[in-house]
Amino acid sequence: MTTNQPVEANQQTFSSEFFNALAAAMSEAGGSPWLIAAVPDAEAAQDGTEPVRFNVALDGGLKGEFLLEFERPEAAKIATTVLRQDSEEFGPEHSEALMGLVKAGAERFKAALAAEHGSVSVAASLDSRPIPSSAQVLQFTAGDDKNNRVSMRMHLSSELATALTVQTHNEKASDALDKAKKVSAGMTNANGVNLEMVMDVELNVTLRFGQRQLTLREVLDLTSGSVVELDRQVDEPVELLLDGVLIAKGEAVVVDGNYGLRVTEVSQPVSASVLARR
Repeated sequence: MTTNQPVEANQQTFSSEFFNALAAAMSEAGGSPWLIAAVPDAEAAQDGTEPVRFNVALDGGLKGEFLLEFERPEAAKIATTVLRQDSEEFGPEHSEALMGLVKAGAERFKAALAAEHGSVSVAASLDSRPIPSSAQVLQFTAGDDKNNRVSMRMHLSSELATALTVQTHNEKASDALDKAKKVSAGMTNANGVNLEMVMDVELNVTLRFGQRQLTLREVLDLTSGSVVELDRQVDEPVELLLDGVLIAKGEAVVVDGNYGLRVTEVSQPVSASVLARR
């Protein structure tokens, strides 16, 4: 596998799921089983011509796109498994057959994404754009029981790579917080889980200047210039919340052009007892 940047676990899982879905579509269409390996093929065929590329766009629970790329000789080799004819030239009929395979694989892939991301639409189309320099590259090799081997590359857009990276980090934070919850609740031996292991987990905190309940009509009537009156006086302290839990109060300040909070009162220490409420 070759990459321009480090590959996150979810990016690797994402690409593996797609190529396995594509291999299943190839197996069904060609009547011969294809298997995928997450390694580059040192013998990948190249003839100096422009590779065949497809754009696969995702929308819904997961947004972004990636370019799927084949060298032309290998694209022709895959297409012939559908057409069931021998040909080394990649022509219009091969393009149509390969497009059908990619779309069939995309449909299988959509079902695999649903369990983790909910409803996701997947659309595939031919694409002649050059590969962006910022794209992350994942390369896989497919082989069948007739000794056919082909290399396939996935180029993740920055939007999709970021979405998958954020998902990985969120999962790591969730796992760390789960450990803290168990320690707090006495579900595990405190000596078995060291809280120092989760001290670098990033948590989202929120400043609350006040709140107000609005009717649906009032929300729909909001326009540019509307004023919403809050339930707090100007001289009352601002609240610092951790996932909806009040942990401190203080005064709003400006630091280098950004809003900040000068803490004047700590409501309760941010400890495992607070984390356990997450």
